[in-house]
Amino acid sequence: MSRPTYTIQDFGPADLLTSEREGLRRMRVDVGQTGFFEGREFRTFREFSIANGASLYIKFTSPVDFIMFEQSLTVDAGSVRFTALTGAAEATTFNIALPVVGKNRMAARPEPFYAAQVEVSTGGTVTGGTIVEVFRVVAANSTAQQSTVGGAAQSERGLNAGTYYLRIENIGNGTATGVYSLFWEERP
Repeated sequence: MSRPTYTIQDFGPADLLTSEREGLRRMRVDVGQTGFFEGREFRTFREFSIANGASLYIKFTSPVDFIMFEQSLTVDAGSVRFTALTGAAEATTFNIALPVVGKNRMAARPEPFYAAQVEVSTGGTVTGGTIVEVFRVVAANSTAQQSTVGGAAQSERGLNAGTYYLRIENIGNGTATGVYSLFWEERP
């Protein structure tokens, strides 16, 4: 009994297979995100030092739908409460741009390179709004127990185009220091 012979065309486009050699061919499985390889994933960060009773606000504006993949907040001193707000009114101007850095900066990404549409800034404050997310991070502050702790929201969420305000509020007794970072994929 003879084995049937297949050609690579029997399996669809050649770029879906790992080899042209019979017995070694496997279907390619992309373990990464298409948005990453197309250069549509971005990240930003903000190092902070927030006085007792004060807050840091970050404005995230997207003209396109996007997927929020991860937000992380590490605190090495103090206690903070993070809230995400929608529908807030700006009380003061957001005039300090935060970096928007591509997650895939390889030359092999498709040309023309996709340009980020999201703008992220700080320096302002807001009033009102609806809280759509909240979490807290508290660092151990006694000298013998000091360590950096983190909190994160890491489940992906599809969000519509719009403006979102992120508040990091010092809820402790001393200065709170740490880093807030996030990454997203734009879906034009």
